Amino acid sequence: MSSVISYNSYNLQTSNIITERIFHTSAPENDLQTEPKMRRDGSYLMSNYWVRKVIVATGTILGSSVSDLDSRIDVLKQNLVGENLNLDIGYSGGTRRYRATVRRIDIEREHFHTNWCPFTIEFVCADAFGKDTSSTSVTQDDNTTSPFSKTFTIRGSIGPYPVITLDFTSGSNVTEITIENTTTGDSITITRGFSDGESLEIDCENMTVKVDGTEVDFSGVFPEFVVGSNTLQVTVTGSPFDIDLDITYTNLYI
Repeated sequence: MSSVISYNSYNLQTSNIITERIFHTSAPENDLQTEPKMRRDGSYLMSNYWVRKVIVATGTILGSSVSDLDSRIDVLKQNLVGENLNLDIGYSGGTRRYRATVRRIDIEREHFHTNWCPFTIEFVCADAFGKDTSSTSVTQDDNTTSPFSKTFTIRGSIGPYPVITLDFTSGSNVTEITIENTTTGDSITITRGFSDGESLEIDCENMTVKVDGTEVDFSGVFPEFVVGSNTLQVTVTGSPFDIDLDITYTNLYI
């Protein structure tokens, strides 16, 4: 059993709260939708999305007396209140983080449980994937020729949703930017006049495009990324320019 289990920094693996099992390694629920073929065997795949993950923890609460056990049960419940909080579980030599909400707390206390009792906690993760506890950044500064590109390798078991930032050290002649993941073929284009010192942010998770914090129009799609090697290519219309590239993402795990 993992030595690290906490919910919103509340420790669920202590000398008084002993989490004996926590089931988190199964894949999330997949909301796979199909439609039957007309007058033929088989069906068409319409959508395929991981939608939620359920994690169940079971264990024992220990107290020094009946009243002490009463208090520890109350404190446990108090610290399980909240929505989309960090559930951290020690795994694979590090910590796997989930954003979880408690759906069920079962305290299975019978008359003979004077100073201990079993518990079951059910967590639901609307954000279906586990994550690293820190993000990864890939940078490439002083890009002055078009197109320029950056190849990097993503870990995990499913592609993440990066934030791509282009900082214009100079770029007052730039009228269009196209950002493409040549590995997947997805690209997004921003057509506007840029200025020296501006910052363009493409947030693939929240699907926003902003210049200095203000949303701007775009065409195309937000690039998707895959586990393994990815090449991000930036095509710039207008010169001269000097652009710093930053790609920030968090590795995801099914």
